[in-house]
Amino acid sequence: MLMQIAGFLARLVGLYSFLIWVRIIMSWFNPYPRQGSLTWYFASIIDPYLNLFRSRRFVVGYFDFSPLFAVGVLSVVQSLLSLYSVFGRLTLSWVVQMVLSAFWSYALSLFLIILIILLAIRTIGAFTHNPGLSRMNTVTENIVRRVQLLFFPHRIVKESTLCLIALAISVLAYFAFRYVFELMIVLAVRIPF
Repeated sequence: MLMQIAGFLARLVGLYSFLIWVRIIMSWFNPYPRQGSLTWYFASIIDPYLNLFRSRRFVVGYFDFSPLFAVGVLSVVQSLLSLYSVFGRLTLSWVVQMVLSAFWSYALSLFLIILIILLAIRTIGAFTHNPGLSRMNTVTENIVRRVQLLFFPHRIVKESTLCLIALAISVLAYFAFRYVFELMIVLAVRIPF
């Protein structure tokens, strides 16, 4: 009986996660819905949950990552409910695997991919001498300045060189973190309980 309830709740959580994605997409086109509209009804169902995760810590430049954390938490819950509905039990190993997988999928990897894209745009701007692209946001500005201070503290280096180095470091960080998370997930499988 509990396994069937867990299966039902897993499907319900999956539906709610889907509705969160619909709400996110709707907010791009209609960020301030008027009362009685379809977007307003979605907002009244979804926003109370999303508001639990809203914080300035999850905002990087123009990007608000809080909905991704909200969906990531639901993903872990849904996965654990699904596992329980199939096996009738949960182990610490499964919980650790799900949390690590969700953190990589919904937080760190997306952040690094967006950072790589922004640094690639900035690098193109630096090579083409386009100030609109090369100085587009403060996130890449801070990273490029840190590269300058770390590698060339007493030299003046071209902006394009600094951008290429920052981009290369970000790509390497993406693959290094991916490897580390895959390794931690493999090690979590070995947890005996």
